[in-house]
Amino acid sequence: MDKNNASAMLLRLNKQDQIEALKSIGFTAVDENTPASDIAKYMQWAGTLLDVSLATLRIEDGEQAFFTAAEWNSMSANNRSKYIRIGIRLRAECRQFIIAKSDCVAVDGAKTFKWGGYGTDLRGLKNYGIGNQGLYDTFEGKENTDVIIEALSGVKDTLGTLGAPAAEAARGYKACTLETDGIEDTIVWNLPSQGELMLVAKYKTEINELITSMFGNQNIITTDWYWSSTEYDASSSWNVGFDTGGVYTNNRQGALRVRPLAAITPLSL
Repeated sequence: MDKNNASAMLLRLNKQDQIEALKSIGFTAVDENTPASDIAKYMQWAGTLLDVSLATLRIEDGEQAFFTAAEWNSMSANNRSKYIRIGIRLRAECRQFIIAKSDCVAVDGAKTFKWGGYGTDLRGLKNYGIGNQGLYDTFEGKENTDVIIEALSGVKDTLGTLGAPAAEAARGYKACTLETDGIEDTIVWNLPSQGELMLVAKYKTEINELITSMFGNQNIITTDWYWSSTEYDASSSWNVGFDTGGVYTNNRQGALRVRPLAAITPLSL
């Protein structure tokens, strides 16, 4: 379904048909007991941006909790201290995931990473080459990251790069640690797929506004190029330039930024 036309189509249906249509596009939690006000939110989520919110971990039990800016700002300092802020949740166009609160930074302070695996067409990753069919619908960042790390860990490519620096940086990212924050980050962070990156680029303004509010403008998504986990061919992978949202391929020896994402399931309010 064309996400841009989804909301308009849903509005023309009766409630039972709306429920069935929403279920068919991934909102399996919707049923006849879902309030009309929530149906309206799901319709918005189907076709455009539903919201961006602060993603946190509750120190007491490590559970994820999400707050709008207004909710967080209305909380007392004591209540805020019960949570660790880890990033921004994006809910838009039938998708949701957590965007890490900052880019990856290497131990030596480097803010860019090679992709690795130059010359290797990774089994399990689909190549999106000429025509880019389906490129905009790639949302398999976790699966891609698993494949990349398993295939390239400890292996030097034909140009001497060891392992999968970008994917390994994303997977190794920690938004908090037991030592410094009182809770260990157990979230599985991933190198985003191209579709995920493009959705972030589309709503970059709203995301960066909340990042600035919650984490400071030093943590915003920059105007640089960011790696995806989506292959172009054996020597290049896809990336997004966050100055204009441009889409391009880059030689895997190129050093680009990495902003980890974490999947959230299922799709429910």
